[in-house]
Amino acid sequence: MQLWIWRNFRIQVPCDWEMLQIARNPQTGRCAFADRYQFRLELSWRSVPGAPDFGRMISDYTAKLLEEGQDKPQPTHHGPWRGLHIRAHGRLSTRFGRYFSGESCLVELVFLWPEEPDTKLEAEVLESLAEEPEHNGKYRRWKAFGMDLLAAKHLPLQSCQVQAANAEMTFANEKSRTVERFARRGLVPEWLREPLDAWLRKHTPGRPLPSPGALTRRGHQIEQIAAEIRPPGLLGLLGKRIRHDAAAWICPRDGRLYTISLSGPPIPATAERNLAGHRLSCCSALPLGP
Repeated sequence: MQLWIWRNFRIQVPCDWEMLQIARNPQTGRCAFADRYQFRLELSWRSVPGAPDFGRMISDYTAKLLEEGQDKPQPTHHGPWRGLHIRAHGRLSTRFGRYFSGESCLVELVFLWPEEPDTKLEAEVLESLAEEPEHNGKYRRWKAFGMDLLAAKHLPLQSCQVQAANAEMTFANEKSRTVERFARRGLVPEWLREPLDAWLRKHTPGRPLPSPGALTRRGHQIEQIAAEIRPPGLLGLLGKRIRHDAAAWICPRDGRLYTISLSGPPIPATAERNLAGHRLSCCSALPLGP
C-alpha cells in the first residue's frame, strides 16, 4: 500500500493506483485514483458546519436510484463509515461517507469495482483514511507524485502540474508575495547537460546573495543558493526586496532531481530557510524534519 496526503487527509491505496484527477479547493473537491485499466477510487470532500444526517442522506440517495429504475442498493458500514453497495448503469460500486470533526468536513469514498467488491481492500483503505495534523504549528504535510513535503499552513495550493517525468506543486499568497515551490523531475541524464550548481544558478532569479553553498546530508549532495529579487511596480521603486532561497539535489536512490524554492519577505531566522529534507523529502534516507 502507498500513502498519499492531500487536503489535510491521509489515505493508503494499492501501489499501482495513481491519482489522475486532482482538486485544489479546500472547501469542496474530488480526487480520483486509477490503476492501468480504469478508475478505482474517488475521494470527495465538502466543508460543513456539523455532522450531517447520514440516515436521511442514504434514504434520499436510495430513492433517487429507484426513481431511475436501478436496483435497490444494499446498506453497509465499516466502523464510523456508512455506505451503500450499488449496481447502477451496469457498474458495481460501494459508496461510503463519514464526518471528520477536526476538519469540519464530510468525506465520501466511492470504490469502483471491475468485479465483485474486495472487502479486505475496502477495509484497509477505509481504516487508513484519517486527518493529517499540523506539523510544529506551522506546516501542512502533502505526500503526492513522489514528493513528501511540508508547506506553510497559511499558503493555499495555487497549482499542481503533473506531466511525464515532471511534477510540481506551488503554494502561494499573492498579497504577501510569498511562494513555495516543490518539484520532482525525471529522465535527468537526458536533459541535464551541466553541473547541478550551474543549473540551479541559471534557474534562480534576482541578484545572488551569500549562501551556504553545497552540503552533504545523509548521502545526498545538495546544492543551495540565495538571491534577492526586486518586485515589480511601486514596491520595487520603494526599495522593497524579496528573498529567494532554493535547493536542488539528485536522489541517489531513484535518480530524480528534486528542487524546492521559497520566495518572500526577508526573515531573520535562517533556520526557517532550511530546505532539503526539512521541507522536502525524496526518500526514507532523507526524511522530513531536522
